[in-house]
Amino acid sequence: MIMKPDIKTLAEIPRSVLTGFAQIMLQPSPLVGAAFLAGAFWNSYSIAAFGILGCFAGVFAAIVLDYPKDSRHDGQYGFNGALVGLGLSYMYEASTLLGVLVVVGGVASAIVMHQMLLLKLRPFTFPFVIITWFLMVVLWGTGWLAGAAGTVPEQSKIVALESLARGIGQVLFQENLVTGMVFLAAIAWRDRMQALYGLLATSLGLGIAWLANFPIDAINLGLFGYNGVLCGILFAGRTLRDLVSATVAIALSLLLVRLALSLDVVALTFPFVVASWFVLWARRKTKSRTNWA
Repeated sequence: MIMKPDIKTLAEIPRSVLTGFAQIMLQPSPLVGAAFLAGAFWNSYSIAAFGILGCFAGVFAAIVLDYPKDSRHDGQYGFNGALVGLGLSYMYEASTLLGVLVVVGGVASAIVMHQMLLLKLRPFTFPFVIITWFLMVVLWGTGWLAGAAGTVPEQSKIVALESLARGIGQVLFQENLVTGMVFLAAIAWRDRMQALYGLLATSLGLGIAWLANFPIDAINLGLFGYNGVLCGILFAGRTLRDLVSATVAIALSLLLVRLALSLDVVALTFPFVVASWFVLWARRKTKSRTNWA
C-alpha cells in the first residue's frame, strides 16, 4: 500500500537515517550513526553525502510504501541504501547520474529488504550486494560512468596500524586511519564486547592474510578485514559457542574475499552474508546436540 506521508511521519526521517547508518555495522543507535557519519565526512565529503542520499531514499521509500514503523525506526530500511550510495560513490566519479542511480538503488534495497523480512530471512547486507552488483554490470555494459580516479602504489611491507583501522573503516568504504578508529570507538561506546570482537576480526584478517602471503596492497587497504569485522560483531558474546561461531565466520569470510580477488570480482560484503548464513544454519543444526554454554 502506498501512503502520503504526513508531517509527523516525515519528522522520523533524520533519526531513521542516522540509525540506518549505524545498522551498517549492526548498531541500532542514532548516536552511533552520527559518529559513523562524522568519521565518513572526515575522510570524504562526497562519499558520505552519497551515503546519506542512498539511506534517505531507502527510508523514504519505506515510509511511502507503509512498511512497519518499528523496522523503519530501527534503521532496517536505510542501511542497505546507505551502502549502495557509499559503494557506488567510492567506485565511480560523482555526477548527477550517479545520484540518480543511488536513489534508485536505495529504493530498490528497501523493497528487497522488506520482501526478505516477509519471508522470515536474515537479509543482512544482501540487498546492497545484489543491487550494487546489478548496477555495476549495467555501468560496465553501458560505460555511462567513469571509475573514480585513484591508484594504489605497489607496497612491499605491511603497515599494521593502518591495515587494522582500514579493516574497520572499509565496512563503509573508508580508507582512513582516523575514520576507522572513530568507528571502533563508537561501537565500543555502545557495546565493548562487539568492539573487542571487531578488533579481533580485523587482526585475524591481517594476520592470516600475511601468513598466507596474500597481496600486501590489499592487506594494507583493509580488504581482508571488513567482512570479518561484520562477522565478529554479529556473533560477539561471552560464551565459547559465540567465540567459535565468530572465528569460523571470520575465517570463511576471509577465504571468500581471497577467492573473489583471484576471480577479479568485487566482493563487497557478500562474504560476510554467506559466512553468517552458514554459521547461523550450523548453530541451529548443532543447538540440540551441544553442551556449550
